[in-house]
Amino acid sequence: MSGDAQAITDYAASLFLRYFRKGILAGAESPAFDLQHDLDLLRSQWAVSRPVREFLGYVLTHPHEAQSLLMFRRRIDDAVARGRIDARATAMLRMTSGLSSAVVADEPVRSFDTGPNQLVAWVVRHATLHASRLLDEQPPESGYRSLVEPAMAELAAVKRLDVLREPLKSSSAARRPGVGAIRDASRSRRMLYRHAVAAYRALCDLEAGDEDALLEIIQSTLIAPFDVWRRFELAVAVGIGQALSEETGASMQLNMVADGSATPIVECGRFGIYWQSTTKHYIKPPPEPSDVRADAALAAYGKGQSIDRPDLVVVDEHAGRALAIVEVKYLEGDTANARFREAMGQIVRYARGYGGAGEIDGIIRRSLIAVSREAPELLDASAPAPLATDFPTMQKDGLVPWVRSRLLTSS
Repeated sequence: MSGDAQAITDYAASLFLRYFRKGILAGAESPAFDLQHDLDLLRSQWAVSRPVREFLGYVLTHPHEAQSLLMFRRRIDDAVARGRIDARATAMLRMTSGLSSAVVADEPVRSFDTGPNQLVAWVVRHATLHASRLLDEQPPESGYRSLVEPAMAELAAVKRLDVLREPLKSSSAARRPGVGAIRDASRSRRMLYRHAVAAYRALCDLEAGDEDALLEIIQSTLIAPFDVWRRFELAVAVGIGQALSEETGASMQLNMVADGSATPIVECGRFGIYWQSTTKHYIKPPPEPSDVRADAALAAYGKGQSIDRPDLVVVDEHAGRALAIVEVKYLEGDTANARFREAMGQIVRYARGYGGAGEIDGIIRRSLIAVSREAPELLDASAPAPLATDFPTMQKDGLVPWVRSRLLTSS
């Protein structure tokens, strides 16, 4: 992956936690997350991450490494001694009960409900909890299913192991392991416990905001769109949300990104940002002469024109109107000038459906063209033309100047 593509992926990492569509592992170098808002999803990522999967794989192939302790259980039997007889307790029982053949004995039994096994059980229990939550949120075509479903199968297989049934049923499995259990597991020569400690510490470090732990988990779990240009569109949506939050003081909320969703992927106060959706505010304008001719030519082949949608639409949900159209272009081998001209034509065409009579120039002026590099300079700031920006500018100054000078002053 190129440096620009990696930077785009890192920039929009928080939204990719919610990208429940077809995708691939994105990788990460320095992903941007808001731990306060993303922690629950990051815990779900931990449940299917490399440390947990390595732990589960090792448990399934080496269940014999689980250690037990020899313990004694008090038993009362009739003429049978299943362990060391307690003579005093036996004599007292016979005297008080009148049962002359009663025997009180301490039976030796092996127990797997030990400190290290409690740590193993806690990791299994909590990985199951968080992976189940993540799976419940996935639509059928989500890329995260390829990670969650195999992990859930491994967790189910581990929970069926005889050596773990006792610690998993114990009430201690619901509590975080104590210092002693972690210490004993860390000092053990058995790799089963070493893997359990690694998985447990990965979660603890993640919750503490440790960047190395976060990176280790995300590198093996984060799903993003196949195409970098789609990632760039989502990165621009995140940038707009951040700029709106900075200027309005409202918190930014990232929503699930799924096929067929009619909800904004980013919300901030009264503003919603829609991706690849015309939204309910679009009214198809009367066709232009060129559109009529194209429709007639396509009809001769039994076809219609393809549905074209803006990359992003910024909507004022309180006022019930679209404020701006955002066209996003990721440059791959083509010239910035050609893609910029293409984006300008798209904004002007879409504006006819959002602007209404007398409002077309206004929505064009509030709109934005975002290219991955080499954005041209606006020479006439008073013209009915959108602003332009590129990804390096977004990284440096964000989209605050556009939000401040165009979006908020006209909303």
